[in-house]
This record gives sequence, C-alpha cells and structure tokens, in this order.
Amino acid sequence: MKDFIYLVQGKAELMKNYLHLSENPNADVIFLTYDQPIETVINQAIEESIFFPKSTWAEGRNKLLEMALNKGEYLYYIFCDDDIKFIKGSWETFEKQLLQYKPAIAVPINRKTFQTPLKGMKSQCFLTNDEQLMAFHQDVVKDFILLPYQNQFDSIYWWISCEIQEVLIQNFYCSDIIQFNNIFISNDSGENYVRPESESDHKMLYQLVDDWLSDQFLSKYKHMPYPKRIFILVRTFSYYFHRLIANPKYSVSVNKLKELLSTDSELYKQTINLREKFTHLK
Repeated sequence: MKDFIYLVQGKAELMKNYLHLSENPNADVIFLTYDQPIETVINQAIEESIFFPKSTWAEGRNKLLEMALNKGEYLYYIFCDDDIKFIKGSWETFEKQLLQYKPAIAVPINRKTFQTPLKGMKSQCFLTNDEQLMAFHQDVVKDFILLPYQNQFDSIYWWISCEIQEVLIQNFYCSDIIQFNNIFISNDSGENYVRPESESDHKMLYQLVDDWLSDQFLSKYKHMPYPKRIFILVRTFSYYFHRLIANPKYSVSVNKLKELLSTDSELYKQTINLREKFTHLK
C-alpha cells in the first residue's frame, strides 16, 4: 500500500503544476478537470485523469474520492485545488510530517488561517480550516462522515458543503486534527465564485447549515469554538498525550454514530450505506 494519493481538481492548464507528484514512488495521483480534458493542454501521458465538465467544486471532489476508493487503499487521501503555491514549506515537508504526526486530518496555514498559529508551536490542533489542501487519514475516509461532501446545496452556494464539513470535523475528530504551522500556502486564483452579497444572505446561508445539521444530530451539535488559545492548547496537549500511550485509531463506531446522530437522518443513512458498499476496504 502506498502512503499517499493526491486528488487534484481544477483547470486543465494548471494541472501541469502538479505532474511532478506522479514521480513520487510512494504516491498515486488522479486529476480531474472541469473546463477541458487534460490531454488537450498537456502533451504527455497521464496515468489517471477524468474530465467532468461543468462540475461544482464538491461534485469534483466527490468524483475523485470515488475513483480513489475504487483504485485501492492509501494511508492518506490528499485533496488539492489547482492554485496551491507554497510560500513556506513544500510537498515533501507536508508528506514527511503526515508520516511523523499521523493525524486524522492535516492542513497547512493559508490566508484564511494565517493568524491562528501559536508562537513556538510547529504544529497544533485547529478550530477552523480552509479546504484548499487537506489530507485525510484512511480511517476518516472510510468512516464516510466527512466525505463525500454534502453537495445538495451547490445550486445555492458552493461554500455550504465546506461549512458543513468543518462543523462535522469539530464534532467527530476535534482532538486528532493538526495544522502544520511551518507550512504556509497561498493561491493565485482569480476565480470568482458566487458569494453572498448582503448580511441577510449570510444569515440565510448560516441558517441553512444550522437547519441541516440540527436535523442530523440527536441533540445540539457543537458549534466551532471561537479560536482562543486555551482551546487549541488543550486539544493539542490531548493529541500528543494520546500518541504516547497508543497508536492512533480514528474510526468512529456505529455505536458512537448512534450516540450523536439520529438514525433517521440523511447523514447517518448515507454513512451506513457507504460503509456497507465499501466493506472490502475495512
């Protein structure tokens, strides 16, 4: 089993910036483009790619996930947008630290989270994240709680699938997620996605997310805590303490699901159905 599979999605022209990932003997790569087939702009053999015209961001990631699961097992499934630029660190550093820390989920710092690192800490748990570059441990992937993305709201606003996932991360894996403070990425994309235009639009979107999540959980779900130092320190201490006494295991049992989720909920049913479909991965 290889340690990594990179799942890269975006414009065909930008895929050339990621071709070097396929040279890694410990990684596989799948490319997904939405504007034109990758072969039309890149004059070299691509081992695995898919053209998914006019797909939304979440649809693209879900298709990549499906292809990766059908391809085989990996320790980490790494989702990438097409506009990643390393300001500090590198792909090699990211991989090295994944194997060193073995978190449930890992992210670098980017413009959304650049104010969150605690001084003197090479890594820490995070309370919020961006989806531009994310690595998911195989246990998390095979739990089918965070993935696939909830894309039923894409016609309203693409951001909703990200917000739902961020909340689920904090409810199921909050003490096992790591932000690498020595890796900082930016993006060069000028992509203009549909965004809420007013405060009332923002409130409507947050209400949509809250309503959907409230329907999934048996009791009130945990909101993402305000990013205070004490929350991060406590969770980071817990993360390192647990690694002193045991090898990391992140799988969420069916009994745990039943403690948190309504068995009539969309998320519970989806999770159970996908676990049954992909039993060969267990």
